Amino acid sequence: MLEFHLSTIVFTIINLLVLYAILRKVLFGRVNDILEQRANLVQQEIESAQQGNRQAQELKAEYEGKLTDARQEAAKIVSDAQIRAQRVYEGKVAEAQGEAQRLRQEAQAQIATERETMLQGARKEVASLALLAAAKVAGRSMDADDKSFVDEFLSEVGEQG
Repeated sequence: MLEFHLSTIVFTIINLLVLYAILRKVLFGRVNDILEQRANLVQQEIESAQQGNRQAQELKAEYEGKLTDARQEAAKIVSDAQIRAQRVYEGKVAEAQGEAQRLRQEAQAQIATERETMLQGARKEVASLALLAAAKVAGRSMDADDKSFVDEFLSEVGEQG
């Protein structure tokens, strides 16, 4: 069976302590240096990622600000265009109304002129017919005095009517 001797145990413990000291000096130092380098590298990568994230957030905020400004500018341009279009529309409507009013006045003036001309023509016709009828009744021809008397009478009647 297995025997345990105190000397074997002591030498084994001493061997383990020496082996541990040698490994600590040679191997664990290098392993710890490599682990520390890896930890530093990971920490740098994390800091770099955080800095990139901050820059991305700043760029995003700047982009959103510019986008908001662009939208406001577009809305202002559209609003200005609508206002200008409304002014042009109102100007064209006013111009058309003025032109329609002018045409209406011209038409009314032309109608009044034609009416007056027709009335004068009708008066002369009536006067001629009245003189002719009076001459037939009187049995004599009309002279210049009679015609001027009839014209004067018709003008008085025209002013009253």
